[in-house]
Amino acid sequence: MLPRWTIWICAFTVWQSGFAQVPASLTPEEGEPVQTLDAFEVRTDELEDAFDETGMGYLDAERRDPPFSNDLIFDADEEDELGSDVEAELGQIAVTSAADLATGSDRLNLRGFPTPRLRNAFVQTGIPEVLEVKRRETIQGALTSVTGRAAPGGIQNYMTARPPGRAMTRWDASASTDDIWRVRVEKGGPVAKWGKTKVFQRVALSYERREGSEAFAYRDNLTLSGALTLRHSRAHSTLWQIDYAAYDGNPSPGVPGYRESANGLVLGPYLPMADFHTYGPNAGVSRHTANFSFQYEGQTSKALSTRASVQGLVRELEEDRFTRGDYLLDQGRFAGTRQPQHIAQPLRALAVDGDLTWRFDVGDVSHKLLVSSELVSADSSRLQRGLDAEELSALPLSVRRFDPAAPDWFRPALSAASYRRIINDREEVTRYWGNAISERAAIGSGRVVLTAGLRHDRVDLELTDEAPNAPQPAVSATTHELTYHVGGNVIAVPGRLLVYANTSTAFEPSTRVDRRTGDIQGNETTGGVEAGLKGMGWDRRLSFTLHGFSFVNRNISRRNPLYRDPIADADQTQPELIAAGRERFQGATLDVRLKPAGVWQVQGKVAFTDSITERSPDLPQEEGRAIARVPRWTGALSGRLAWQDGALAGWNASTSLVYMGSYVQRYEDTRYAELDYPGYVTLALGLGYQWRTGDGKQRHDLSLRVQNALDEDLLVRAGRVGAGRSARLGYRWSY
Repeated sequence: MLPRWTIWICAFTVWQSGFAQVPASLTPEEGEPVQTLDAFEVRTDELEDAFDETGMGYLDAERRDPPFSNDLIFDADEEDELGSDVEAELGQIAVTSAADLATGSDRLNLRGFPTPRLRNAFVQTGIPEVLEVKRRETIQGALTSVTGRAAPGGIQNYMTARPPGRAMTRWDASASTDDIWRVRVEKGGPVAKWGKTKVFQRVALSYERREGSEAFAYRDNLTLSGALTLRHSRAHSTLWQIDYAAYDGNPSPGVPGYRESANGLVLGPYLPMADFHTYGPNAGVSRHTANFSFQYEGQTSKALSTRASVQGLVRELEEDRFTRGDYLLDQGRFAGTRQPQHIAQPLRALAVDGDLTWRFDVGDVSHKLLVSSELVSADSSRLQRGLDAEELSALPLSVRRFDPAAPDWFRPALSAASYRRIINDREEVTRYWGNAISERAAIGSGRVVLTAGLRHDRVDLELTDEAPNAPQPAVSATTHELTYHVGGNVIAVPGRLLVYANTSTAFEPSTRVDRRTGDIQGNETTGGVEAGLKGMGWDRRLSFTLHGFSFVNRNISRRNPLYRDPIADADQTQPELIAAGRERFQGATLDVRLKPAGVWQVQGKVAFTDSITERSPDLPQEEGRAIARVPRWTGALSGRLAWQDGALAGWNASTSLVYMGSYVQRYEDTRYAELDYPGYVTLALGLGYQWRTGDGKQRHDLSLRVQNALDEDLLVRAGRVGAGRSARLGYRWSY
């Protein structure tokens, strides 16, 4: 092999000779018009931002890797903020209460197949949280053929924050009129060099205090994060991360439902009690999570890339709550007997993942072969304690027969000798095994990119139930599933139009167990197709994505509406889960981005979803009807102006509008009356100013944002509490 300096000399000589001797045929003739090119600017900082000096940028590089990718598919500078806004609103519709959200028990209230979740492109099956997320991407549509991964409805890949290649420090602080305060500090960059190994670090601390509109409601969030990246050589790097998150709060269980009488149906949320916290001051949720991870990225050879991860997660969750009946209008109190309970749910999880990507050419076709394997071991338990008959009879009648006009918030102290009734005492040991292989082929220098893949999942479950009169003291089960994907991208017009189509199946490898009966539920599966267009035009100022989809979910379990009902479930014999059968989702989305001028950007997004319950043996009244809590129409529109010159230099203004169409919150059944919501529109306005100090090395950002600027009454239109007009003032100092 020639010395590197010899290659550089040869290249320099060829370059010089090419410019020193211009062929006569290329020189302009006298009188021939000379074509003048527009001025352009080369900015080295953007190139440096795209290059990860720590060596941990494999995923970012893969998204831009030609010939499998191109500018029509992936633009790192474009973030789907509107998509995040719409998803946040849909999440508010799906979640029934802040208390369920804090404990994770809202999972069964969601509709549709659970979106597969990744952490840095590694599987997170059985791991309930991803800490210190920097950004999130959705793998679907044209990105399927770039990554070699697919699932109907997309895959959510959470990218965690890692040490930067250059020194940086960032301070953030904000406060809002709806009683939310946030502070955050982050620092990172290169710190040392051990021989040939370069060391980069990152530390971050954040704290958030949120007080709800309900009395006694609050939430405190504290996060700590530390990470080291060791770049051992140009081809090998390792990332070591420790993340910690602490949640302490007393979230509200939501607006209580009401009946006209004890024998009537629940008509809906009782809005006059929207700010009434039915758990009171002596309740709360405490959740502490620690995550430890090691990640390796290496280029074993020019054609072979290797990635591996070892992740451990520990979570301690405790909750003090009360049973809660519905408000009875004719009696002016809550139905049933109010009882305190204590719940403890510790969890330990270990995930080991690895994948190999082999890149090779066969003729004029470029190939990528991805082989991955993972093992996730999750050990969890649930201990739920309540008062036995003796303890319950000792409670004052004012506690048991709860009157909101004169609330008695008393709660017996928790001790080893109290809360003697064991409601749940269960331990679960679950092992998830997964192996996948996928192929990507780029034909005609990327004019056509095809992908196909297979995945096999296996779940082993061992359950021990030590509760008195447990329906099944011990049970074990094993399940398998094979899924696939096939898809492709075709550049119809180079640089302007790309067409894609994919079909895939997916499997939720979580063997679910009914807390009440101990029965093991079936596993959720889904399958379907998607197709669409991605285009660009008007000198790259206009881009759009038209995406259509159709998929069917099978064996979707839902919470039994009579579970924990103070009357129908007074003896606590109702099963927790029921089978919802089969659901069908069809629809389309259109995303348009426009940059009329350098200082002005506009983005619009609209989605239509036709969701139908095709089969529901346990809830036949839902068959053939739209799925609850899924609006048919959603949309968003945003605009931003950022002045760079003149008297307004440094200022920016933005606006964002989100539309949620009408939807059915709940269908009528043996307990509830049907509840419909008309939908709503929210408008947000923003104003900001940016300036620099310290020879331009220190940047300051001051922002003001008004949420729900039109003060839409979301309590009436969506049953949401504390969602009125609010203003937030934020400041960021970075250098």
